[in-house]
Parts: sequence; structure tokens; C-alpha cells
Amino acid sequence: MILGIETSCDETSVALLERDGSVRVNLIASQIARHQPFGGVVPEIASREHLQHLFPLVERALGEANVPWSDVDSIAVTSGPGLIGALLVGVAGAQGLAYGLGVPIVPVNHLEGHIYSPYLQREGAAMRLPERFLSLVISGGHSAIYDVRGSDIQQLNRTRDDAIGETFDKVAKFIGLPYPGGPEVEKHGREGKADRKRFPFPVPQFSKEDSLDFSYSGVKAGAIRLAREHKVSVEGDPQVLADFCATFQEALAAQLFDRLDSVWTRLEGTKPAEVALAGGVAANGLIRERMQTWGEARGVLVRLPEKRYCTDNAAMIAFAGLQKGNASDPRRVIARSRV
Repeated sequence: MILGIETSCDETSVALLERDGSVRVNLIASQIARHQPFGGVVPEIASREHLQHLFPLVERALGEANVPWSDVDSIAVTSGPGLIGALLVGVAGAQGLAYGLGVPIVPVNHLEGHIYSPYLQREGAAMRLPERFLSLVISGGHSAIYDVRGSDIQQLNRTRDDAIGETFDKVAKFIGLPYPGGPEVEKHGREGKADRKRFPFPVPQFSKEDSLDFSYSGVKAGAIRLAREHKVSVEGDPQVLADFCATFQEALAAQLFDRLDSVWTRLEGTKPAEVALAGGVAANGLIRERMQTWGEARGVLVRLPEKRYCTDNAAMIAFAGLQKGNASDPRRVIARSRV
């Protein structure tokens, strides 16, 4: 049994996985209510919440799974990237448990957790990982595409500025929608009609550099300008709000698939047979539908994560720990905000 611990940002999570990737329990203590008044994550509050919730969650996980301490033979913990104070809580907690139990620690890159998460299942053993797959990770802090071959993970592009989830949150806050913004924009967008003539959002390109990187700061700035011009807010015309949200969401997805198309075209040799979507924004219904359509048009198998494994969670960290297999001395595990 492997115990997973995730405290990289604003959710404390603990999970227990069997060696075949079966998730025995995956618990999350959400901090949304604590950060909502500020419209985003406050690092100091996040760290204190992790301190309060981590060990009670560990005890609860063992109890719900009916697993004795003696069955835990390793601990996987997020060591970065993330908020340094939040990471330190998880790493220090894992170190203490490892010393007490006499078991090794597997430090896990948070992004690797997301990359492998589409292969976790709601019930039973995890799906077998393919020899190679393309991974599109989209979340509040990350937007990037990876070429994954076992433990060899090559980043093919990244975001130059704001991540897609961050853009959702900041624009949502400006028009008065509560945090987190992504689900709120999606909810209101269902009642609206996308109109790129009325709301002309840009799809930025780096043609001179021939770069395939994402860039959402222009979309964010454009959305705020258009929201001012059209008086878009939760207190204004509900249909204008709905149409704006639908168009804004379409613009974010347009850049996503523009870059994915370009990366796919530039891949040399035999292309991967699978493309996996991961991260908090992978829960977005529009993007999930477009991803399936994109894969069908190219004869590629698309892996969508269970929605419970889209947001930050310890099950994905434990599963990534199983793939790494290189356990460390607890004294040598270091929390890093950037890795």
C-alpha cells in the first residue's frame, strides 16, 4: 500500500493506493470557502489550512480504508512545484510519518501527478500506461503539452504568462462571479451563444519566433476591456453575461486546440496513439467534448480523467509515485516552489 500526500496549493489531500493503482480512498479537504472572499488563493491561509487538516485526513483515510499502519510500505508526497509554505507542510508531514513507520518517501513532481491521472479509474486497477502518449495539462497554474514515454517526459510547449485556469479566475472575478471562476463561467455560458463578432477575442501567435507556446494574458486583457465596454457583470443583463461567458470560453478553447493542432503536426516520425487531458480545467465540459471530437477526427484515442481526479488530489500523486519507483531517504526530500 502506498500513502499519497498532496498540499501544493489550496487543497489538502490524502490517498491510499494498492500497487496495481486501485484507489482505496482519496480524501480532499477543500479550502474554496476560505479563499473565496479574496477571489484567489492566499498562500499564508493555505499553509495554515494544510497544518490543520493533514494529519486528521491521514487518520481518516486509514480508518475508511480499514488499513493498519503496518500495511503502508511507502509514502508519495508532492515536493513541487507549488506554494512553498503549502509544500513544506506536506513534505514535513511525510518525513515525520516515514521516520515513524520506517518506510521510504517518493518525492513527486505535481505536474507528473496530473500527467498520469487520466489512467486512474473510478473503481479497480488503473489502466495500463501506453509506451507513449501526448499529455495536455491545463490548470490554474499550468498550461503545457508533454510528450510522455514512460518516465521520460519532454515538455513541448508552455504558457508565456497566465495559465488557462488563472485566466478563467481573473476574468470571472472582474465580472463579479465567485471563485473558482472556471465552473462559474461554464455554468453561465451554457445559457448563452458565442458571438466572436460581438466579443472579438484574439488568438495570439508567436509567428516571428515560430513558437507554439500558450499566451493567455492578451485574452484576459481583451476580456476585461470587452466586459467594460458591454457592461458585463452579474448585476447587469443576464443574457449579455451568458453570451460573454460562452464567447470567452470559446476563445480560451480556440487557443488550446490551435496549439495542440500545431504541436501534433510538428511531431516527427510515428505519432502517439493516445492523447490525455489533465488538470483542473480538464473538468470543463466544452473542452472535454472538443477533445473527443479532435481525437475522433485524427483517429487518436483520447483519455479524459475522471472529474474527481482533475483537481489537485493525492491519488494522482500516489499513482505517479508508483511509476517513479525511486524511493528516497526522508532527509533528502526537499520542497521546491519551482522544479
